[in-house]
Amino acid sequence: MGRRMLIAAAGAAMLAPIAVLGATAMRIHLTARRAIAAPAASRGTIVVLGALARADGPGRILRHRLDHALALSAQGGQRLAMAGGIPPHVDDVSGGHDEVAAMVSYARGHGVPDEDILEVRPGQNTREQVTATRRLVWDAGLGPITVVSSSYHLARVLDEARRQGFEVTVSAPANSPDQATPRMYLSHLAADTLALLWYALPPGITARVDTSAGTFRHLGVMALTGDVDWRTALRSLAQPR
Repeated sequence: MGRRMLIAAAGAAMLAPIAVLGATAMRIHLTARRAIAAPAASRGTIVVLGALARADGPGRILRHRLDHALALSAQGGQRLAMAGGIPPHVDDVSGGHDEVAAMVSYARGHGVPDEDILEVRPGQNTREQVTATRRLVWDAGLGPITVVSSSYHLARVLDEARRQGFEVTVSAPANSPDQATPRMYLSHLAADTLALLWYALPPGITARVDTSAGTFRHLGVMALTGDVDWRTALRSLAQPR
């Protein structure tokens, strides 16, 4: 009996991480499905989370987020807040360009007046973006807040906001190019499953790993989706910080 119990315990120990990963991935997926084209809060601020920007403006994924936010704002009259960072190096993939500046310029080009645009910095990763959103939007009394990002990203955003003591609603654009194929979506789902569990660890642990825009954390996902080759992603590990 003792041996059987030991085998059962070992089996349970091996299955537990799989169960946790599966349950987390399912929660991310369900949150993603509910968020697609969801309406914004009736007033307050729409916060757009950054993605790749290039010298000529937002990349395709970021344009989809911005167009979705602009459409939501046109329906409800909310102000727009742009949250993002600057990749630590410049190349054809990571861009190295200021995401916030690109988003602000795009919004102005679509007729949004300066008084309805807010810059949210710093924002090198999701945790920084949420922290800056709390400080510059929530604490300033500019809520309620609707966060716009890619659908698979939004469960992590909701969790991080709750950890920091405030609430947001979420909305995602339909037909975003980073989810154009099952492979792309599943790659992002797998990456965000690990990221959500990583963010749940104490900040003192997670701060030891650089998750800034343009690092291997981001380019590795792009390699999984086929957007870049693995050599390009691996080169980011050798880039100076």
